[in-house]
Amino acid sequence: MTALLIFSWLMLITVLLPFVKHDYWIFRICEYPRYQKLIILCVLAVAWLLLGDYGQLLQHITFIFLLLSIGYLLYLIWPYLPFAKKEVLKVLSADTANQLGIYTCNVLQDNRAFHKVVEQIKQYKPDLFFLLETDKDWEAAMDSEFANSYPYTLKEPLSNTYGLLLYSRLPLREGAVQYLVEKDVPSVELVLTLPSGQPVKIWGLHPKPPVPGEDDRSTAKDKELMKVALMAEKETIPVIVMGDLNDVAWSYVTDLFRKTSGLLDPRRGRGFYSTFSANYWFLRFPLDYIFSSADFGLRFMKRLPHMGSDHFPMFVQFQFQPALENIQETPEASAEEKQEAREKAESAID
Repeated sequence: MTALLIFSWLMLITVLLPFVKHDYWIFRICEYPRYQKLIILCVLAVAWLLLGDYGQLLQHITFIFLLLSIGYLLYLIWPYLPFAKKEVLKVLSADTANQLGIYTCNVLQDNRAFHKVVEQIKQYKPDLFFLLETDKDWEAAMDSEFANSYPYTLKEPLSNTYGLLLYSRLPLREGAVQYLVEKDVPSVELVLTLPSGQPVKIWGLHPKPPVPGEDDRSTAKDKELMKVALMAEKETIPVIVMGDLNDVAWSYVTDLFRKTSGLLDPRRGRGFYSTFSANYWFLRFPLDYIFSSADFGLRFMKRLPHMGSDHFPMFVQFQFQPALENIQETPEASAEEKQEAREKAESAID
């Protein structure tokens, strides 16, 4: 019983730590495995029902806290369960001139299974693909296959695991590689033109995760996300934000990003679509995103098979349909949340 009591309180502490809105990694990393913690807490609750002695006040208190924590975690992940309300509606329009297919993947820099990525891109035929953790070898492999069919590119191959490659079959304008926060972490910002002539603003991101060895704090990641959220909020044309954001869907920073930007997450109401880690089924989180503005509907979305990386690729096909803007409910930030977003966007980086 002592071991059960100690383990129960250790799990409860991991639930409580994210309430501290500090950017040090130990507080932020505990947000990631909330689904896994929910499963463990349910098992612990059953164990206490079977083994607990409710004449013991501490055991009684422990069980009550377990139930409260289960309810809290279920509340956080509920929007991503398949029976929750869908945030992005499915559409079946045949208007191909306003469709946009996107393939995105963190390929893992040391992964040399170039052919697997090539095969997936050829199979799904996206209008645009965005690859992260790409070095010169990845650039050469993609150029050899797609230089002609995807003539519009933005490329910043690097050997520090933050390189990126973007290829498009649709025309780009105003495209640029940027360093929004850190001098060794690039992103892309561009305007893509659909076959109909409709322009679409796109950001592609890959901020550092708040883990030892990468960055002990989430300050830089949060700053980059909030800077993009504030820019996306002011856009007058349709918007897509995509990439490995190194943050889970149910974190308070991702929620702040959604509310500040007004962008929608097509996974809400459909499932977690957990993309990392591809190597461990019991330790998977939704880290890779493709957000859209409310004038897009969803035609198709799939987490694709393992291709040698520690991330799964994602493929999403959107349908631009302006009337949806009057139907789909966009998240909104309160005055306090907008102020917090601005403060994070302006925060100093050590």
